[in-house]
Amino acid sequence: MLPIRQESHWVYKTAQITRIGWFVFHLLFLAIFLSTMPSFWLILPLFFAAFLIPQWSGIKFDSFGVKNYPILELIFSGLFLIVGCYLLGKYSSFLAYPALCAAIYSNPGKKRWWLWTGFSLVPFLAVLAVGLNHLGLGVIDGFFFYGIGIAVAKVIEAEKKTQRLLVENRRQNQLLKEYARQVEKVTLLEERNRLARDLHDTVGHTFTSVIMGLDAASFLMKTSPEKAQEQVDVLSEVMRKSLGEIRTQIHQISPSEEREEVPSQLKKIADEFALHTKTNIHFEHIDQHDINISSQATIALIRCLQESLTNAIRHGHANEIMITLKADSSHVILLIQDNGIGIQEVSYGFGLNGMKERLESLQGRLSIESKENEGTIVTCFLPVSVSRFREEVIQDDKSVTSG
Repeated sequence: MLPIRQESHWVYKTAQITRIGWFVFHLLFLAIFLSTMPSFWLILPLFFAAFLIPQWSGIKFDSFGVKNYPILELIFSGLFLIVGCYLLGKYSSFLAYPALCAAIYSNPGKKRWWLWTGFSLVPFLAVLAVGLNHLGLGVIDGFFFYGIGIAVAKVIEAEKKTQRLLVENRRQNQLLKEYARQVEKVTLLEERNRLARDLHDTVGHTFTSVIMGLDAASFLMKTSPEKAQEQVDVLSEVMRKSLGEIRTQIHQISPSEEREEVPSQLKKIADEFALHTKTNIHFEHIDQHDINISSQATIALIRCLQESLTNAIRHGHANEIMITLKADSSHVILLIQDNGIGIQEVSYGFGLNGMKERLESLQGRLSIESKENEGTIVTCFLPVSVSRFREEVIQDDKSVTSG
């Protein structure tokens, strides 16, 4: 029998159960009203064949009988209708429900419409077998019920498509949730790395300055207590500023509440570092253009300068540093050159990697040149829009709005 238990939709099961009822009804009709006719024993085997062969054609979905069930219904039920009508001399509506079942089980495509043509022609052949005087509305039963079956099949197909889309949407929704979780993890990781770099640059730079300042103060304690006290007071103020800067980093705001020009901010950092470390630092701003960069780019330059100064003292043991800030039509360039011991091969640790990642995140780049006993040159490149381009944009905006 057709795989009722394996069917995924209740309509298929209902159709098959009703098909059995249809068979039982016609079997009783034949047994009660036609058993005395001479042709009864010829009609009865054909009747069982019309029911059993299509119904018990297979139990698996991929079997020949199940895949071709609509055609089997057309052949055997149609043959029974034509032969039965010829032997009985009367027209019967036996084909109505087989046509409905065949349409429900039919697959989309040209075969479905050829089957509709077949179920429409069989009743006319049955009428020809019994005579045209039996032509009536009953002749359209195959066409009409097959059409109803197609409508039911299309509803089922639409429902199945909706279910598939729903399952796919749920799967996509699950994938989006997983993706969102991954993005959240990556974002948190990036933010942690950013904060780690900020704290490393800020704390490392400040601690280097304070440690060297305290070393200098310890030598002044015996010879000049007043200067030593002044030095300690200055270092105390530096630590307070550093604490405030760390707090702003934790709250993810700009380390400087006042909006200063980039050269002023960099020079202030260089001057404070020179004061606390007793290092000779020269700052030069080649004023070719007014520097116009974002706050993120400003912070990147500040952190790069702090890290470079710290490395020059801590690792390079430099006592003289030259800082040059300049800008052209496309880039702002920060160059830090020291007279330290230099290195044979540049090794990117946490600090240098932090500088590199900061600059690259803003489409910039980092260059480090160093030779043993010849010092180190650190160059930071960042894209920049200069004042003359900004003025051109303003003029363009005015011309657009005025037009």
